[in-house]
Amino acid sequence: MTRSDKAGRGAENALREHNRLAQVVALFGKHGLRAVAARFGFTEGQKAPLGSARPEAVVGLLRDIGPVAIKFGQILAMRSDLLDPEWIEALTTLQDRVPALPFEIVRPMIEEAIGGSIESCFARFDEEALAAASIAQVHAATLLDGREVIVKVRRPGIERIVDVDLRLLRRLARMAERSVPEIRRLKPDEMLRHFAENLDHEMDLSAEARNSEAIGAFLAGLGVRTAKFEWELTGRRVNVQERLYGSPASALDHARERGIDLQGMANTYSQAVLRMIIMNGQFHADPHPGNVFFLANNRLGFIDFGSVGTLLPKRRDELVRLGLAIATEDVAGVADVLMLWAGDPEVDRDRLELALAALIDRFRDIVLGQIDLSEVFQRVFALLREFQLALPPDLALVLRTLLTAEGFVRRIDPSYDIASQLAPLAKELLRERISPARLRAEGGKLFGALGRATLSAPAMISQLEKLARTGTIPVSIAGSDLDKLMRGSRPRNGSDYQVYPAALAICAAVTYSTEPTLSLVLALISAGSLAVGRLWSR
Repeated sequence: MTRSDKAGRGAENALREHNRLAQVVALFGKHGLRAVAARFGFTEGQKAPLGSARPEAVVGLLRDIGPVAIKFGQILAMRSDLLDPEWIEALTTLQDRVPALPFEIVRPMIEEAIGGSIESCFARFDEEALAAASIAQVHAATLLDGREVIVKVRRPGIERIVDVDLRLLRRLARMAERSVPEIRRLKPDEMLRHFAENLDHEMDLSAEARNSEAIGAFLAGLGVRTAKFEWELTGRRVNVQERLYGSPASALDHARERGIDLQGMANTYSQAVLRMIIMNGQFHADPHPGNVFFLANNRLGFIDFGSVGTLLPKRRDELVRLGLAIATEDVAGVADVLMLWAGDPEVDRDRLELALAALIDRFRDIVLGQIDLSEVFQRVFALLREFQLALPPDLALVLRTLLTAEGFVRRIDPSYDIASQLAPLAKELLRERISPARLRAEGGKLFGALGRATLSAPAMISQLEKLARTGTIPVSIAGSDLDKLMRGSRPRNGSDYQVYPAALAICAAVTYSTEPTLSLVLALISAGSLAVGRLWSR
């Protein structure tokens, strides 16, 4: 592509975005939100406070903007840490369902993607779609060898629509962050960036196949089935997967008529979801009843791995720290983790710890199996909203998945307590953390960090000696760090561990001229604690 072609393409994209922005601004007016648009900085004119926006009007706006806004609204519907209950209730009404495209429109796309005619690959192909959503629609078919499959095809033109609307939404989010201080705590641009990454994976239909195989290998050990894919016919725009037959988990009456062991299914389902998240680290992020099947021989099946979450080891360790802090009623430790996740904002720490103590006390004498996770989440989310502590998007996805799972399990078997499954998993995690292999690995990291600190000690001591000779020591301590030192609180984020080594270094400099041995010891302790702090903060 020549430079003039690129310039022309850029101008065309800019014009498309400008026109789309005008359309969206007009939609704000249609739903009575023009003054709110002005408050966000989208338009000129009279500004209205955010509280004047009605949830129903915003839901109507998102629905009219299109598939990207609808999907984003569905994500917001799971962010009870950010939004009040009336907003959550309104956003849950957003449905990603659209009329299916006629077969004559999707047929050319399928044939181009599979590299041949439909008749050359399929013995039968149903022209009427089984289901349709904003990204893709699915058709039933039979391969030439007689195996029954599902063919998922991406809607034509959807990639360009998603690309334009994602850029527009992020642009609007940045404008709103600049114009409205209370919007900043929601971190809409960060949330949209995470949303865009997930949506990009959902647009790639071959990614669903990879996710299904990778997570399916883990689930197979729990007796859970996932669909196999025909890789010769699968790509970004089309995938072909095994059709799983059974009772949809959404049709519980039919399952009862078939004599399915629903209590056993509830146990298998909860184990699958919890172990995917906690032990596997990669999990099906949308395990609602429509994506679950009760198969023959009381086996469970999962479909549609387009939405997948990841819990990195570092985040899992943070969850372990939070769990241990709650179990030991370490209120400061619980606050540390929540503050870390929220980016360490300025809050009334004493009031936060009092609120956390009351929350922990509320569930202290309740047996684990009797804990209602939805009530726990409801109270935690209310506390997060009160102190304006937003969760990172990856953790919000974990909590959304857990809430979906708990609600589903209670529908399958109202007497089943998913919370009772958490204790054995917590023990497994603790055993893993203190296993010889884990200790050897952490010991190796610690030894290496201490070695690097020791090698840098001479330079540090030389610098301290220079400071001592001058008779003056320039010291600068931020007010927040001084507050931490006065409270004696444990480090709360990745940089706080530097405060204490810095204090030791100052003491070493002060004592160098009169107590050189003591000064050397303090310098080595400072270097060692700095290394340990770096290791712990990872």
